[in-house]
Parts: sequence; C-alpha cells; structure tokens
Amino acid sequence: MTSAATTVESDASNHISRRQLIRAGVLAILTASAVNGLVLELALTMVDVPSTFEPLPLGWGPVVASFAVGAVGATVAYGIIAGYSTRPNWTFTKVAAIVWVLSYANLLTPALAGAPAVVYAILGLMHLTTGVTIVGVLRRVPTHQDAAAEDPR
Repeated sequence: MTSAATTVESDASNHISRRQLIRAGVLAILTASAVNGLVLELALTMVDVPSTFEPLPLGWGPVVASFAVGAVGATVAYGIIAGYSTRPNWTFTKVAAIVWVLSYANLLTPALAGAPAVVYAILGLMHLTTGVTIVGVLRRVPTHQDAAAEDPR
C-alpha cells in the first residue's frame, strides 16, 4: 500500500513549472543560436563553399528557423515527458536521440541536390551541435522532485 502511494507521489512531483520550462526553451534557442552561429561562421571561413550554395541552405534565415522550430518542439516534448515519466531526463534523451537521427532526412531535400560534400558536412555538424545544445539545456530544468530533494524540511 505504501509503495503505491509513493509511486503516485513520485509521479506527481516530476512536473515542471510552465515558467521554468519557457525560460529553458528560450535559453535553448539563444544557446543554439550562439553555437550554430559560431559553427556556421567558422565553417564558412575555413572551407570553400561554392557561392551557389551559400544563400541556401547555409544562410541565417533557414538556419535560425530550423533550430528554433526544433527547440520549441523539444521544449514541448520535454514538458510532456516530465509530466508522465519517473525518469524524464533519461526518457527525453532517448526520444531526442531518435528525433536527431531522423532530422538528418532534411539533408535529402531537393534544395541540396548536387551540393558538395562540404555543405553536407557543415549541415551535419550543425544538426549535431543543435541537438546536443538543446538537450543539454533542457535536461537542466529543475522538476518539483529536484526542488523537494533540496528542501531540508
């Protein structure tokens, strides 16, 4: 009987405040922006990308739009997972890994037909840094369970 009550109590204490989740989502977008901006600028400085491929898809518009949508989706997913899972970070990391692998399908778009290997390498690196950054930020969102563990009462 005690274990059933503990399980229900444990499940309920995993919820995240909406405010903390929104802050983490905004932080994930800003952090991913900085990381991807650095990766993109370094890559375009260090390697020779043909001018026909510079505006699309390596321009700022498509880059910001793609990882911002990913960060918002990841934030919503993390909020849902944290509400139902007893191990939200573990579950979210597994789900995010699957989504990250599937995100490479975007590299098969017709806009990239005939692109040199360097364009694929830059975009692949940006997918990796975006995924790691967003997951890293969101995993640090404190749950009510974390706050209860720190409360000495």
